[in-house]
Amino acid sequence: MRYILSAISALALFFLVTPTANAQMGLGLGFPCYNNQYKLELTTTKSKINTCSDTIQLSVSSTGNPQVYWTDGYSGSSRVVSSNGVFQAYAYDSAFNCVDTTASVAVTVNDAYVNIYSFAGTNPTKLCEGSSVTLYAYSTAPVKWNTGDSTNTILVTKGGKYRAISTSINGCSDTSEFLEVIVNKVKSLTIKANSDTIICLGDTVELELTTQYGYNGMYWNPYYNTSRIVKIVAPGTINVFALDSATSCGIKSNSIQVKVLAPSVEPLCMVTVDSATGRNKLIWKVTPNQRTAYYNIYRESNFAGEFDLIGDADLTNAGTFLDTQVNPKQRPFTYYIEAIDSCNNSEAMSRYYAHTTLHLTANLGVNGENNLNWSDYVGIYPLNTYIIYRSNNSGKFTAIASVAATVKSFSDLNPPSGKNRYYIGIKGQTACDTGGSKLSINSNMVAFGILGVTDRATALGSIAPNPCVDFLDVRFVQGGKQMLQICDLQGKVLKRLDVSASENTRISVADLSAGVYLLCDGKGGALKFVKQ
Repeated sequence: MRYILSAISALALFFLVTPTANAQMGLGLGFPCYNNQYKLELTTTKSKINTCSDTIQLSVSSTGNPQVYWTDGYSGSSRVVSSNGVFQAYAYDSAFNCVDTTASVAVTVNDAYVNIYSFAGTNPTKLCEGSSVTLYAYSTAPVKWNTGDSTNTILVTKGGKYRAISTSINGCSDTSEFLEVIVNKVKSLTIKANSDTIICLGDTVELELTTQYGYNGMYWNPYYNTSRIVKIVAPGTINVFALDSATSCGIKSNSIQVKVLAPSVEPLCMVTVDSATGRNKLIWKVTPNQRTAYYNIYRESNFAGEFDLIGDADLTNAGTFLDTQVNPKQRPFTYYIEAIDSCNNSEAMSRYYAHTTLHLTANLGVNGENNLNWSDYVGIYPLNTYIIYRSNNSGKFTAIASVAATVKSFSDLNPPSGKNRYYIGIKGQTACDTGGSKLSINSNMVAFGILGVTDRATALGSIAPNPCVDFLDVRFVQGGKQMLQICDLQGKVLKRLDVSASENTRISVADLSAGVYLLCDGKGGALKFVKQ
């Protein structure tokens, strides 16, 4: 019997509890309370609510004191809603096992939330003068800053208080708190040079930090030296960086330019034959502000690649040197110059900018042509053209031809009568600008004959055979004793002959080498002959 009563009690408990649970779940179990003893109502009579608030409170009023439940699981007669949704309340009377319900209401929360923060991560945010910080507005709606900007981020360089307002499409708005930016003024550091800032290679300049106020983390840029006084040996722009001990702002000093004057490479502009002296003349451009004290002049010796010091030139020489020790007619000569600075340093690379002179040689052709041959000028690249100049009977030199720089010979096939002189020139192709008009490079000069390569005689009448081999028969215009000379085309006397002039006089030329010669009568007359 005890077990039967227990089962009946459990069944009764089931019927008492179950409707309550179901009512909490909004399943609508239980009977309607027709007597309306509760008169359940939501505080709003609207079926839809649009709010600009972050939250809204919903309350149920009743005439009694029922147990109130909501369809989404909440209990109690009042609740706060912060999200969109449809809300409805239930009241359950356990005594009568009845349920009363409210009307439902749809809630829409129109959020206009805004908050601002600094990328520096602090409020207030401290800046150093000359720097900036980005402020960011996190918002669910478009924003406008008190600066007038309407972007989510703004770049701030000035101190002040900043805030943003967001406004949604529904007209809801929210205002952020103020974020303050403080700009700390940057102090200055001063450095000075205790010696000349333009120094020779190997010398030093002393720089000193003179500022005394509080700072830390100081170093010299770019050397990272932390001493108040440093010695600089290399060129560059030097300054000091430090941190202000009060604000932690970086401090930069004034800058000092240190210039180290290494010996300059002074390339030659040219080496030419001076028309006034007939000697090799070196010309170069004097580079200003290099502390050059003087120049050493070097000429290649008789051993390839070995150079002898032949002299020096100071700055008053305006970049010229005349080599009076050698004759340009002899052979080509190679030179370079070396700048010596006030510290007695020199540039070792100067010898790689050497110049070699033009050297001209000549010979008389078997048909009376004047043959010219010359060596290359070295020191100007690229070299385009050689120009052949000629003077007749001490007249003005004029250009008679030009050839490509790859050509190193020329034959004057029909030279004018009289004395002819020649030289080779290079014009308008100097290695550097000396400040004036473009200069020309000239070779040594060669000449053909004392009287030229054409016949002009006073006592001499004719010679035969011409060309000859062993002897030469000479016919004189007048008889008597004659002094004859056999000369080369440059006027050098090779043989002197005393003869008694008759109608025909034979002289021996067997000892002469093959070539072209002059037979001179010693009175200004000469006849040209060819020895085979």
